[in-house]
Amino acid sequence: MTGREPGGVRSVGKAMELLSCLTGGPLSLGELSRRTGIPKATVHGLLSAMRPSAVVEQSPEDGKYRLGVRLFEYGCAVSQGWNVLEAAAEPMRRVAEETGESVSIAALDRGEVLVLDCADAHSDLRVVSRKGARLPVHCTSQGKLLLSYLPEGRRRSLLRSCDFTAYTPHGHTDAASLEAEVPEILARGYALENGEYRIGLRSVSAPVFDVNGDAAYAVCVVGMFRRVNAPELEQATGLLLEAAARISFALGYRGDGGKEAKNAAN
Repeated sequence: MTGREPGGVRSVGKAMELLSCLTGGPLSLGELSRRTGIPKATVHGLLSAMRPSAVVEQSPEDGKYRLGVRLFEYGCAVSQGWNVLEAAAEPMRRVAEETGESVSIAALDRGEVLVLDCADAHSDLRVVSRKGARLPVHCTSQGKLLLSYLPEGRRRSLLRSCDFTAYTPHGHTDAASLEAEVPEILARGYALENGEYRIGLRSVSAPVFDVNGDAAYAVCVVGMFRRVNAPELEQATGLLLEAAARISFALGYRGDGGKEAKNAAN
């Protein structure tokens, strides 16, 4: 048994590589082999092993492989266990309706911002967020907020491995400049993004605290606001802070902001 474990572990790792490639859309056997560097015969064997359980599916038209319906079932099971999504749905919907802008909730994952869920307003001029999207931490309001609430040691460790890509001329390009913004974010209780990730877009993010008092999530409003001190963005900020308090209270948070959270939930 012991002698077989390393090979089995390697096979699992290769299978995960294939699934990761398929998140971008259907691919042929050859394309999967080229992208992963795994020999075609091995790729075929792994895919053949995953097909009976519907983890991957093969198109009868062009023979390409794609992610299977079983992964959707797994994803639904995972999301059902995340009470935050249930708690956030109604407050996010309200903010989206009142502001006419897109609202999302996100968390840190492996040094990136992972969008967990979205609520989009019914408006012709809106920025549509995408559930499952990954965003940089250094130039988005979600990332800057979640970084700010991390313990100092963990934040600095994450920033050391951060790729400070300049998406626009307005974003942070090093850890020192981002660190300088942290006290301001903590003092006011929310983070702003002023065209740092996409020119013309501005966003605000507020912390959602879990039962342990950790700012585990960031709820965000993003849109084509004229400027960071525009009345419509100030209004969105107030609504967002109320929504964040409601979600935090639903998650069992009763810390320093517990009273405000309780009032908002009533």
